[in-house]
Amino acid sequence: MTQTRPYHHGNLRQAVLDRAAVVLRERGAAGLSLRELSADVGVSHAAPRRHFADRQALLDAVAADGFARLGTRLREAVDAHPRYADRLRAAATAYLDFGLTEANLVELMFAHQRGAGGAQVRQGATDAFEPLLDVFRHGRQEGVVADGDAERLGLLLVATVQGITNLVACGVVPAAEAGALLDAAVGRFPGAGA
Repeated sequence: MTQTRPYHHGNLRQAVLDRAAVVLRERGAAGLSLRELSADVGVSHAAPRRHFADRQALLDAVAADGFARLGTRLREAVDAHPRYADRLRAAATAYLDFGLTEANLVELMFAHQRGAGGAQVRQGATDAFEPLLDVFRHGRQEGVVADGDAERLGLLLVATVQGITNLVACGVVPAAEAGALLDAAVGRFPGAGA
């Protein structure tokens, strides 16, 4: 499917990433092809090679971009609330919403084989989850999270929400039950009911 308005004298790298996000949402990572993306944005198949040496470089860039988008959502959710318990629930909900609306992207972010851009993807993941660590650091300031627990609790929250997301994505848990399952899981974190 070709875009109605092709790329013209702009940021080709971003145009390819934007189109890749659409294709990924519709067809999954198997549907990503530099040749097809080039045609979709209206450039020769060789033009994106300046930015993506091969398909793996494209996948790395899409994964890193996905982590950046997730990090932005998490930061916005956390910053919208002054209290720890509200921040915790908002961050978990934002993560779950992102995971359910961008299931193919999240699968790529966590599962693809990293190429030369692996360090960029790892750094993107670290940066994306910083707002979750901030939630638990804030909880420590409020006296509901023990010293030294922020990193462990942050990792536990990622594992919990990612697990729920995966269970919904593969059909084990109906999407209509995801919110209640998330509420029950978040309620087990220290100070979540405060």
